[in-house]
Amino acid sequence: MQNTKLTNLAGWETRHDRLLTFGEARATIGLSKSTVYRLLEQDALPRPIKIGKRTLFSERELQGWIASKLAGRGRGVGDE
Repeated sequence: MQNTKLTNLAGWETRHDRLLTFGEARATIGLSKSTVYRLLEQDALPRPIKIGKRTLFSERELQGWIASKLAGRGRGVGDE
C-alpha cells in the first residue's frame, strides 16, 4: 500500500514544477552551452539533477534565478 501523504505531495510538486532538459533550460535562460557550464562551475546557476544519463533542471528554480537577475537590474554591473 502506498503512503497517501507522500503520493499527494509528489503530485503537488509535479503540478507546480517541471523538469527541463539541458536544451530547454538553455532556451529558457537564453544562454549558450559554454556559459551555462561556466555558471554551473561557479555555482551561479541552480544545480541540475541527474536521472540516469539525463541532466534536468527545475523550471521553478530557473524562473526564480531569472527573477533575481531582473530584480538586480539598475545596480552596478556584476553586483549580486
